[in-house]
Amino acid sequence: MEVLKKVTLRADRVDANGEREIRIRLTLNREQKYVSIGLKSTEENWDFETDGPAITHPQYKKISRAIEDKQDDIDFEIKLMKKNGHEFISLADIIYKVKKSTQPVVAAKLYALTDTIIADLEAADKIGYADTFYNTKEYVLKHVFGEKDKSFVNFNKTDFEALESYLIKQELKETTMSAYLRTFYRIWNIAIERGMCPKDHHPKKVIKFKPYKKYKTSKRAISAADMKLIEGYEADYGSRVFRNQQMFLFSYYCRGINYNDIVKLKESNFNGDILRYKRSKNGRLYDFKLHSKARAIVETFRNYPLQSDGGYVFPILKAEHDTASKIDARIDSGLKDLNEDLKTIKENKGIDRTVTSYVARHSFATNLKHKKVEISLIQEAMGHETEEITRIYLEEYDDELVSSSIEEALD
Repeated sequence: MEVLKKVTLRADRVDANGEREIRIRLTLNREQKYVSIGLKSTEENWDFETDGPAITHPQYKKISRAIEDKQDDIDFEIKLMKKNGHEFISLADIIYKVKKSTQPVVAAKLYALTDTIIADLEAADKIGYADTFYNTKEYVLKHVFGEKDKSFVNFNKTDFEALESYLIKQELKETTMSAYLRTFYRIWNIAIERGMCPKDHHPKKVIKFKPYKKYKTSKRAISAADMKLIEGYEADYGSRVFRNQQMFLFSYYCRGINYNDIVKLKESNFNGDILRYKRSKNGRLYDFKLHSKARAIVETFRNYPLQSDGGYVFPILKAEHDTASKIDARIDSGLKDLNEDLKTIKENKGIDRTVTSYVARHSFATNLKHKKVEISLIQEAMGHETEEITRIYLEEYDDELVSSSIEEALD
């Protein structure tokens, strides 16, 4: 049987200010019980047609939110009991659980929890990861579920199907769709961990797309010959394109070091020919001898006319970038500039592949493999935990490299 809810003003008691307690009346099998929302209203400030505060009520928003939250709390406890196999649910049980619950209802809602996750990540200076949750919320979830927040237990099969349908209609790459859904599932898993939602009330039971499956991405590696073309591009020494060309080559000759880590390098990271740094993505410490060409690029920037006043080797970050948020914003801007300049270079050199910052790391690994370097050595150079990870990384083997190897072998 369905539990019916109706918001009412207490009829049998009025205080000295003429206010009555606002309660939610629960009805089940002709039995009725009441749950207070903890607020009051006069009859003059009450709209008996809508069963809520009149729009002119001085506490209209506060009371409306309190009613909504209490109703969500009641729905949560009812659904939780049903999920846990309660065959018989009494109003007394519902009221007991609602009063006993210490979980703030506002935090049991999708957007509210997402905002909490974002705030926690920003406090931990994990700005990039925080942006992932922000973008998923603002550019996906709100387009599907609307602006109004609601509790996890009130999402249903139709909601989850609508989300999957929306992502499919956007004609996203499988990897992009996978990233959005993994973030959405992470929010949901945190909600379950915090007791905001029953364990078996999960979108993965409805959504057919498998976000944790490894989807093949477009080939990112370019040949050693194309890398030589990029290296041979003659850029004006004082130009932005020259600086970005050199930083891209530094990444390639420095075992695919990420742009995010390149711009943060300081003199303290270098000890002669040895580079020592902690990778932003996984927090692992990397320590290795520089390739001679990487060492030459460092020397170029040590004597470059444009210098960072923040002590960085490469003149991207400055002293003014003194918070994680400012650093992250500058890196985003710098990365955009880098990819624009790489496009200019590759078009000038007639390279028919897309060239972005990510290409350096993939090309480093793929070209080592093409030179018949053992997987174990590539694993060590890339800093992968296992050879299996390296093999997966190299799965997108460039068809041209494979073809050329076959041509050489059968010549």
